[in-house]
Amino acid sequence: MSRISILIADDHPVVRAGLASMLATYPDLDVVGNVSDGQQALDLIRTRPVDILLLDLRMPSLNGEQTLRAIRQLDAPPRVIVLTSYESDEDIYGAIRAGAHGYLLKASSEEEMMSAIHTVHAGKRYLPPHIAARFADRVPRANLEPRQREILDLIAEGLTDTQIAEKTGLGIAEIWDDLNTIIETLDALEESRLQAGKITIADIAREAGVSMATVSRVLHNKGKHTEETRKAVMKVVREYDFQINDKAASLAMMRSSSSQE
Repeated sequence: MSRISILIADDHPVVRAGLASMLATYPDLDVVGNVSDGQQALDLIRTRPVDILLLDLRMPSLNGEQTLRAIRQLDAPPRVIVLTSYESDEDIYGAIRAGAHGYLLKASSEEEMMSAIHTVHAGKRYLPPHIAARFADRVPRANLEPRQREILDLIAEGLTDTQIAEKTGLGIAEIWDDLNTIIETLDALEESRLQAGKITIADIAREAGVSMATVSRVLHNKGKHTEETRKAVMKVVREYDFQINDKAASLAMMRSSSSQE
């Protein structure tokens, strides 16, 4: 049985060294390199086959999402697991939509990382329940089939695969097939009148009845806001498939760091 070749891309040397050292203890894994940014990862992948790329989101040169989109253009792309400290709705949604097959936080256990590597290498997706729930909550429902909307709603509520199977009468494999279909066809969903790029943080704030700073806090899971406020913001965000611009978000936060909901 051939070993799983792994490339690590992270701009922190200590993180790269620690991951490489830990993964090297597994006889079925082969760490073929570790690099500090997305461009270096692409350069190495072009020179030799890589099965799994462990990819940080915040890196110089090419960040994680840019790297994911570039990898999709390669003839023989590796499967990618995002390994990051960031877990905002926009980070999760953006990474999965850009092509990530797995999403792990750096605080994850070694056991979970091994499970993710083997699951993704087997051609499946690995999304821990809380990550899957955040992703499902963010996905726009427009033009989805009723069963797909039901599955997303149940995932967003935090139900397990088994619980969703019991409620829907579907097999766990069918549930994940539906989720994969949703992920793979997001770009093909019919654009709304105020689709991403046409709607602004100010538009979201106005329709949700909150401040711009509150919208930014909700999308980045920072600060304090009620569950009712979060739901109001996310309802508008999902409707228009809004994708936040980091610069705009920072400006919104600066505009009113003490604004009231």
